[in-house]
Amino acid sequence: MTDTTRQFALDYDPGEIRFGRGAAADLGELLGDRGLATALVVTGENVGANRDVMDPVEDGLGDALVGVFDQTTPAKTLGAALAAAERVQTEGIEAIVAVGSGSSLDTAKAASALGSYADPAAAAEHALSSGSAPVADDGQPTPVIAVPTTLAGADLSVIGGVGLTLDMDGDPGEIPSGGVSHRRLMPAALCYDPELVETTPRSVLTASAMNGFDKAVECLYSPHATPITDGTAGRGLALMREGFAALPETDPDPDAFDDAVAGVICAQYGISTPGAYRASIIHAFGHGFSHGYDVHQGTVHGILAPHVLRYVFAEVGGRRDLLAESLGVAEPGMTDEDLAAAVVDAVAGVRDDLGLPDRLREIDGLDRADLPEIAEVIADDGLFAEAPVEPSTAEIESILDAAW
Repeated sequence: MTDTTRQFALDYDPGEIRFGRGAAADLGELLGDRGLATALVVTGENVGANRDVMDPVEDGLGDALVGVFDQTTPAKTLGAALAAAERVQTEGIEAIVAVGSGSSLDTAKAASALGSYADPAAAAEHALSSGSAPVADDGQPTPVIAVPTTLAGADLSVIGGVGLTLDMDGDPGEIPSGGVSHRRLMPAALCYDPELVETTPRSVLTASAMNGFDKAVECLYSPHATPITDGTAGRGLALMREGFAALPETDPDPDAFDDAVAGVICAQYGISTPGAYRASIIHAFGHGFSHGYDVHQGTVHGILAPHVLRYVFAEVGGRRDLLAESLGVAEPGMTDEDLAAAVVDAVAGVRDDLGLPDRLREIDGLDRADLPEIAEVIADDGLFAEAPVEPSTAEIESILDAAW
């Protein structure tokens, strides 16, 4: 008889990965290998002005570099994506090189999707009402090469977020959220250069790292988990737990820092595939703070992940044995309760290594009286469809209260 628990499918076509110090020098080769002769760099103003990042990127691209579009913002607006797409189309540019944080990478994906239409502006107008910027059935999205400088894990993915406004900028908390999602939006190649990541301000880097870390945690208990994603997520957790302590340091140990970056790559490998996204309940809780609060998602994750996991383990197994093994805290003879406690403590320890806050009250502008409304927002999050357990609104509020 066939053991159905051992049957799985993984429909996945990731872009080529180049990793290593100095890897930005390979950008011209990555373009040439794909028959792409010209590229527009899409990034934010701060990264665009950071010569420690831009010099290696521009040198790596060489004569293929046409220009730099440095107008992405945390709002990652449809307007910015449209401006980039129209420049690509008008100038006949063949590729986008997205450099920076998740906001620049998501903006590049939205620009890629809009560029698959003969009239990107009309596609953008339609996206405002539909909530998404789809890829044209009869068009070709602009190839994207991703050069991440943070560790949130927005790069090795077929999805991206977008702010539904045609303004170039705005307050992310005030702009309706939409998205892009298509298998053809997976970056054609990804260049991970730890020397570029090291230039990111430590407060941004550590918060983004917690976001990347939780992708691996959630991948393991996802209903879409496979032995392949178990392997990459489990190895990612081990690398991140060993390497994350180096991230807050001014002069980090290169080997530990590189382990941290490699761990985040593993964490997101396979999490975002066509028809199956493997993040769930922790990310749903984080989304509750996306509007109205100037706080990085990773900071929220750091505070809430231990409390959310404690709830998960009280309701279901949550693959605590595999999590404990991956985090290096499993010991012979542990009971289920011991394993759960060890995992929760290890996740809290990672947060502490990163120097992130551990209480919701430390978030600027957040009042305890806000928690019931936030709980209602969290309860409506679509990621609960992929979660191992779906708490009631009252249970969500109780988790938030415990984290206060």
